[in-house]
Amino acid sequence: MDIYEREHISVVVNFFWGKGTATPQTVNEGVAMVAYEALEEARVCSDSMDLVPRPTYGAVGIKWIIKQLAKIGKRILSGDTRIYDTCKGQVAARYRSKILMALMGV
Repeated sequence: MDIYEREHISVVVNFFWGKGTATPQTVNEGVAMVAYEALEEARVCSDSMDLVPRPTYGAVGIKWIIKQLAKIGKRILSGDTRIYDTCKGQVAARYRSKILMALMGV
């Protein structure tokens, strides 16, 4: 792994677990594996969130259903790759001990 790859991987780690969690010097193959697992889980979670209709206030009619499904389809077609904060937080909590152990080389 070169220094640029280590730097970019540390950015992913710091995105999930906070600034200063990782530096390029602390990144190793174990860290890369945990970061990849976390990123993949966050992607799956976010993809699932894209399929959830937004809340409605009142009776659900066919016009609302059509509008919601059209918006979901549009997000799917556009390749929206954002990660929802809910998913990010859940993944960060779930993988916290794994990433800390990997950063220590364990």
